[in-house]
Amino acid sequence: MRYVSTRGETPAMGFCDAVATGLAPDGGLLVPEQLPDLSRQLLTWQGLSYPEVCEAFFRHFATDVPEATLSAIVAQSYAKFTDPAIAPLKQLDSNLFVLELFHGPTLAFKDFACNC
Repeated sequence: MRYVSTRGETPAMGFCDAVATGLAPDGGLLVPEQLPDLSRQLLTWQGLSYPEVCEAFFRHFATDVPEATLSAIVAQSYAKFTDPAIAPLKQLDSNLFVLELFHGPTLAFKDFACNC
């Protein structure tokens, strides 16, 4: 998959280069050239663990990362979470649920954006 700048003045690049670059040199955001249709995969992801879903999802976007490397990155990213569900959904009442985002290494929601 290739990534392009929202301002259109930066040549398309692969996932690894887009992550390493951060903001595009023209000041735009780097976004996928085309979004994949994941509708057929959604049902196959039911019942997978959080890391398994992340890996399956990123296989569509990080196409220049070897499969074994991507698996290792995902495994390492969630290794320090204290709940095996990573982000458990807890039912508080018949129609009231809360998503717990504090099981990461810093006990904060930010662990989902930066798993270091």
